[in-house]
Formats: sequence, structure tokens, C-alpha cells
Amino acid sequence: MGRLDEHRTIAAFNRDVFEPMMLDGEALEGCWWHNISYESATGQGSYLMIMGPGAKSNPHRHNGPEEFYMVEGDLVDCDGTTYRAGDFISLSGGSAHDSHSPSGCKIVVTHRGVVDNISKSELEALT
Repeated sequence: MGRLDEHRTIAAFNRDVFEPMMLDGEALEGCWWHNISYESATGQGSYLMIMGPGAKSNPHRHNGPEEFYMVEGDLVDCDGTTYRAGDFISLSGGSAHDSHSPSGCKIVVTHRGVVDNISKSELEALT
């Protein structure tokens, strides 16, 4: 086993470089991320996410659990539930949603399964 430094990643909202979140080759307006360990092929891993005021996510379905911690700001899910700084949210596999942030937010996100983008009408049929 190697030195611990070879196996450690440290990330912080105030010093890391964030890139636009991409959806089907296009930047998701008002959303940025810093990848920590997320692998798109498996849908496994964690990342830091920043949503600007008024930003919204695309409708999507989780094939595995999604968990996230609200560091600051607010996030409103499609059913009207509002998450605030200090909240830890766990959504089980099979859940589908989209969300928006009225004032902007910073979130630590972990996925344990591939995420499928779906249409707004598919989301409405599922929720």
C-alpha cells in the first residue's frame, strides 16, 4: 500500500476550479461543478456543485441513490420541497426529479448509479 497522500483528494469551494456542467454537449446554464471522484461510465462518485441564482437542473432519473449536502443557499425540488444550508438529502434509486435554486447554492453531491436524462413529460408521469 502506498503513502496516504497518493490516495487522497481534498476539494474546497473557495479554491478549486469549477467547470460548466454539461448536458448532451452543452453547458447547463448557471451550473458549475468540480469533480472529486465521479465516473460517468458507472455513475459512481462525488463532486462539488454550484448553482447560480435562478439556475435549474434538467429532469432526470437516478438508477442508484443520490445523496447531497446543502452547504449554502436553497434548492427547490419539483414537488415543492425546499432544501436549505445544513440539510442532508438522500434520494433512493428510481427517484426522478428536477430542481431549481432561487438564490443560488453550493452542494456536495454523491451518486451511486447512472443518471438518465428524461423529458419534462416523462418526469410529470413519474411524480
